[in-house]
Amino acid sequence: MRAGRTVAGALATILLAAAPATAASTTRGGLAARVAAVGAPGVAFTPLAGSTLSRPTAVEATDGRYHIAYELLLTNTSPLPARVERVEVRDARTGRTLSTLSGAALTANINPVAGTPAQPGEDSGDPAPPARDPAAIPPSSASIVWLDVAIRDRAQLPRALVQRVTTALTRPSGEVAHNTSPAGRVSLLQRKPAVLGPPLGAGIWVADEGCCTVPTHHRRSLQTIDGELIVSQRFAIDWMKLDAHHRAWSGRPTDPASYFSWNEPEYAVGAGTVVAAQDGLRDYPVPHGPHPAPALDEALGNNVIVRIGPATYVTYAHMRSGSVRVRVGQRVRRGQLLGRLGNSGNSSTPHLHMQVQTTSYALSNGNIPYVFDRLDLLGQITEVFSDETLGLRPTGTLPYAAAVRPGLRRAEMPLDRAVLRFPGAPR
Repeated sequence: MRAGRTVAGALATILLAAAPATAASTTRGGLAARVAAVGAPGVAFTPLAGSTLSRPTAVEATDGRYHIAYELLLTNTSPLPARVERVEVRDARTGRTLSTLSGAALTANINPVAGTPAQPGEDSGDPAPPARDPAAIPPSSASIVWLDVAIRDRAQLPRALVQRVTTALTRPSGEVAHNTSPAGRVSLLQRKPAVLGPPLGAGIWVADEGCCTVPTHHRRSLQTIDGELIVSQRFAIDWMKLDAHHRAWSGRPTDPASYFSWNEPEYAVGAGTVVAAQDGLRDYPVPHGPHPAPALDEALGNNVIVRIGPATYVTYAHMRSGSVRVRVGQRVRRGQLLGRLGNSGNSSTPHLHMQVQTTSYALSNGNIPYVFDRLDLLGQITEVFSDETLGLRPTGTLPYAAAVRPGLRRAEMPLDRAVLRFPGAPR
């Protein structure tokens, strides 16, 4: 107890009494010197504690780069209000800077762990209050930084990453002190992404709400499950079928059959064993729009989970009621029919929610990247959308742009809203 009070008191004294410091002065003769004076040479007190939620894995994606997507949790342990000004990710071995977030790019990729709280006057008709600064972290508070490190050359992939954070600390006098300090280290998980076959049949498909930089429901799926802070859908995709005009639906959007995805067959992406299979939940009317989340045990709707390798499980969610064709314990072959695409569970319009995780259940921090053995990249939907908004659009047509490098890809992960075909998919 006495040591804890001494450390906290020393930190408060340093932060409150130190002269305004740049990153350089913090390192030379500033904070480091003051810390050395209290008996910890070579070690520095830092206002923010940094940790990562998982060990990331590099994956090659359809933009030709290797993506390392992960999250940095920052906790303000100081008694002073802090504002994050810069986050750097470096190769732990070489010190080379791999990614930097500052300015608008930073504020778009940081938020309090509970999200931005509602402010007085919101949704009440009163004048809107000033927007809160997403990069501000009050004392004894925590924020999450959403990181995506993109590497062009496989040979340049790091084995471990270190984060450095520049912070502005506001003293009671109003003076601002700047501090640059380490914010944790993380080793990459050295495992190859699972290589998958087609989960769906012939036709044009869009990989909606995919990785890695767009703030989608999946990428920002921060949850607390059984006392653990997790991102359970980091690499999940919502698959939706399009026609040749890039329409997701045609006709009445209130009719499930108007959606080209409806009742489409879903196939095993690899040989394995069924570890979960649920059927009998109703399909919701469409378009359902935003709605209260169902009970946790019904969120996936009718679903199947297949173990295709050691610590490698594939989840297929929101299947049509009555369509599941497999049972728990059953061995399935690659390309075997599992069920049909529907709108059950936490779904607003028909789609296949698919993800890969290291656990036999979907709500875990073991969400991992994967690649498809072959895909024919066509282009991208250029406007952000989701299953919640799809049926509320005036038409089912989605804005589309052809890929800069269209054609056959091997062992790549589709990025958000990539439009593609699966060569060799069942017809």
